[in-house]
Amino acid sequence: MEGAGPRRRLPAEHGDSEDDLDVMRREDGSYEILMSPAVAPATLPLKVPMSRVRPPSRQAPMSPADPRSFGLRSARDASVASSPASKAPVLTELNDSIVFTAHPTTPDSEAGKTRSKRVAKMTDLNMPSVSIPETQRYTFALILRNTTQVKQLLRERFPRRADKPMRRRLAAEVGAMQVKCLRRLVQAGLGVILLDNDNTIPHDTQRWNETNNICVLIDPYKDKELLLQEFKREKDELAIRRGYATARLGVEPLESLRNVCFSPALELQLTHNLIRNAFRDYDKEDWVLDMSKELTCWDVVEHCFPLHDRAFNAAFFTEYRKQTFDVHLRKATTGNSERWAIEELRLHFGERVAFLFAFMHVYSKLLLPLTALCVLYYVGFRWVGGFTWNAYLVGLAALGFGVASMWAPALLLVWERETRTLTEKWRLASERDTVFERDDENPAFAYVWVKNAATHEMEKVPKERRKRLIRVAMVLFVVLSSLVQCVVLMPFLQWYVWSKLAPTCDGPACAARGNCRHFLNCFHSPTSTVGTDRWAYILIQGVLLGLLIDTVFFELFNWFSAKFVEWENVRGKADFENRLVHRRFVFVWANWFFWFLTLAFFYLPYGNRVNDLFRRLGWGWAVVYEWDPSVLTLDTLFVTPLVVTQLLNMLLETWLPYLIRRVRGRPASCRSVWSTSWLAGLRCVQALKTKKAKHRREHHMTAQTLADHVSASTRFFVPVLGYSDDSNEYTAYEILAESTLPVFDTTYDYLDAAIQFSYVIMFTAVWPLLPLPAFLNNVLEVRGDAFRLLFGHRRPMPRRDASIGEWATVLHYANVMAITVVSGLIAMYHLGALVAIGGDDACDVRFDAAAMVPFWTMDVGPTRAPADCTAFLNDARWSMRQVVAFIVLEHIGFVARYLVLQMDKTPAAIASSAYQRLKQIRELTAARSAPAAVFEYIGELRTIFDKYDADGSDHLYQDDLVLFLAEWVGKDAADLQPHAAQLLRYMDKNRLGKVPFSTCCLMLQHAHHDRFFSVLLGIYDSLDDFRNERIRAAGPVDYRRVLREPSTASDASRDERSA
Repeated sequence: MEGAGPRRRLPAEHGDSEDDLDVMRREDGSYEILMSPAVAPATLPLKVPMSRVRPPSRQAPMSPADPRSFGLRSARDASVASSPASKAPVLTELNDSIVFTAHPTTPDSEAGKTRSKRVAKMTDLNMPSVSIPETQRYTFALILRNTTQVKQLLRERFPRRADKPMRRRLAAEVGAMQVKCLRRLVQAGLGVILLDNDNTIPHDTQRWNETNNICVLIDPYKDKELLLQEFKREKDELAIRRGYATARLGVEPLESLRNVCFSPALELQLTHNLIRNAFRDYDKEDWVLDMSKELTCWDVVEHCFPLHDRAFNAAFFTEYRKQTFDVHLRKATTGNSERWAIEELRLHFGERVAFLFAFMHVYSKLLLPLTALCVLYYVGFRWVGGFTWNAYLVGLAALGFGVASMWAPALLLVWERETRTLTEKWRLASERDTVFERDDENPAFAYVWVKNAATHEMEKVPKERRKRLIRVAMVLFVVLSSLVQCVVLMPFLQWYVWSKLAPTCDGPACAARGNCRHFLNCFHSPTSTVGTDRWAYILIQGVLLGLLIDTVFFELFNWFSAKFVEWENVRGKADFENRLVHRRFVFVWANWFFWFLTLAFFYLPYGNRVNDLFRRLGWGWAVVYEWDPSVLTLDTLFVTPLVVTQLLNMLLETWLPYLIRRVRGRPASCRSVWSTSWLAGLRCVQALKTKKAKHRREHHMTAQTLADHVSASTRFFVPVLGYSDDSNEYTAYEILAESTLPVFDTTYDYLDAAIQFSYVIMFTAVWPLLPLPAFLNNVLEVRGDAFRLLFGHRRPMPRRDASIGEWATVLHYANVMAITVVSGLIAMYHLGALVAIGGDDACDVRFDAAAMVPFWTMDVGPTRAPADCTAFLNDARWSMRQVVAFIVLEHIGFVARYLVLQMDKTPAAIASSAYQRLKQIRELTAARSAPAAVFEYIGELRTIFDKYDADGSDHLYQDDLVLFLAEWVGKDAADLQPHAAQLLRYMDKNRLGKVPFSTCCLMLQHAHHDRFFSVLLGIYDSLDDFRNERIRAAGPVDYRRVLREPSTASDASRDERSA
């Protein structure tokens, strides 16, 4: 383990002190945890194998659950994932800490066994761990724009700017800015390499021009303490911004946790923060940079994104396919708080991705018993002889009504309990502290800079928008889209009706007409059984309808919903996303279910009237055959669109991006070969792999020139490689190909789940087999989501969400609408069977002769008593009965839903008084006093601070701040005076115009690790690496002594000369 001393400390979790746990390294490489009396008896030793999570190339011992240790096995031992002794504890957030809840156990006694199980459960609840570590060295990639791309960017930004003067100096400006970007990354302590752009195989026709991009890979592990210091700086700045900087002064610093393990997700956040701070121009205010026409660092950056670890992706996906669904009764009812995959996804990709997979697992598990019940119910009636249709309808009405009013709210209740469990387990109840989400501003926010009269600071003011007019336009758009769907989908309805009613080619209708052609206006099969020609024809219709609904209308409504929210000009990113969720659900829900609701409530009940209307309008050509409602059954209408659209979703969302990535990931010199022969393409790629292992060109063109400029200005060597020297072996064309992929986004996954959820709870009342394709789709979908996340999309930046957000509200909306729809379906399709209960069942039919149609349109021929059934259906009171039944059922459904949701939403494990008391004790005993050196530093700093705090306000203004800083670092005040405004702007985190003592303490405590701050203070010398390392290695008090050594030596030499 790199940097590991003989003794190390573990951070605490859930409020436990960082001093409560000491770790002593033994000679055999294991670690002994020594606990304070506040945690456990001091006589309890516990061996826990520790390891740095990344990178293993730094001589870090691998975790026992490393993929190299279990990847060769056919099955993964469950104890490896659940045993606390085999986990590598990590930090996952700025306020996270770790605790090992260990207690003495007596293996020989039953009480000891029970206590051991309880302790293991608590440990698993509190301790995050990485079982599959990432092995890559380079975690981020930057793609720099070329001159042509920057020119196009400036034309879009400044359309009226003169082009000729810009063309003269643009190439030089772009080159200088690219050098500046790399120099800042190097000076920030990050490791940097450049990739040669598709230059692995030399060939004569290869040309380099302005269309080439430069690929930069970032190594955050070059300085082993870089992420730790950035972590500490973020915690201090967070305390300053939230107003508890004074309370943090006496807390033990993180220097005692030099070997702390970060989760890969937090490492990505810290690395992204380092890159963002390196590119930020602190010497200029934001409004000046925004209104300036000069180039900035971000203007020459095309993409900045985290990279996938290929070894981790392969190992995780292999393991995930084995454990996708661990069907167990207890786990199916309590959720997946102990699932290995959810924890692993959380630690590597963040809580947002983890919540998606957790929800899909809970949803699929609760869908499984419903699927089994519905399938058994359908099979139980399908092959039973006799008149059973009315009994089938009565039971189906109860089943469908129960799904909408009982099962759906029960699912939402279980998910709410699971959310609270995960929120408590992952410590998400407090305000989000992620460095990536702290600056939460909508990228599409339109604003103007206005000077605040009170603070005299320039502030962003949103541009005025007529929001009421936008909302009225949105309502009009919904109405217009419904009309458009009527116009577009009505031909599909007529086409579908025609395909169901078309005659057979050898039937009397074709013999009378004499112009029948197979598969055009007649079929060989009288029914649409699977495998027949009529079924194939209807399948083609379903594919076209699925493409229209799932692709054309879906993308159109998504675009309009995003535009409407963008026009509202919401400032916050979270608020923008929440509004977009609601708009998308409304538009997409209306798009998806317009077809089914139109069929169920309009076309099937009143199809003959629709045909009569067509004839009166002169559209008789669209009505070829007489209306027969028994041919169009509502249950069969769901099969083709539902199955086809789900398959299209799987193809377009999973496999298409993967194939695009595979094609774009090939070198440009091989792509044209694939168009002539796939075998030649394979040979070209194989030759490239052979060349990559044996050959590396010495001339690296633009990348090499850029590296030479950076090395000359920073004295750091920036290598230019044909591929990354880590486990990924990324090449430039692979990085460019990955940059063109979409970023993995959970929005459409939640949207698909919400639409499917609406399918199940709305239409199970007319087709009990509907949960079966939904469950099978989820089995494939959850694997497809993992495949898209790991192989088909770019790696997302980790997001620390506390739940699934507004999607939970959307699911409640879907449940409410489903109760209304199901009540209408029962009143229209099942009421006849319900009224006939206890009567003579004159309208009862056999199952194989029945059709799911409105009960008053049914064919009375196959019924038990046709004459009595006709009289029964012609009763004039049916309209009033339907209205009353609809109102009564809707109110009963809402009451049942309300009662289900009133059940306890907090699991007993976290709601118990014992757990809450333990949590309070941990919070009260969390803070530990800092060592004496820290108080010595505070006292010395206070003495100097009070000299310049003349008014005793505990704040320093700009001039006094410069004098104070000059004395502290041993500099002449004149040396710091040119940077006075920058110092004040950088230290004044809360924009008060002055800096308090607590802020000075926290920022000066790690000033020697802050590259920009150390340059402003003059304590960083790019030409004296030895002195820089001495300063960084010193503590908050000792580094001041190191700083004052040159000034003391100069004073002594001056005294000697004067003597």
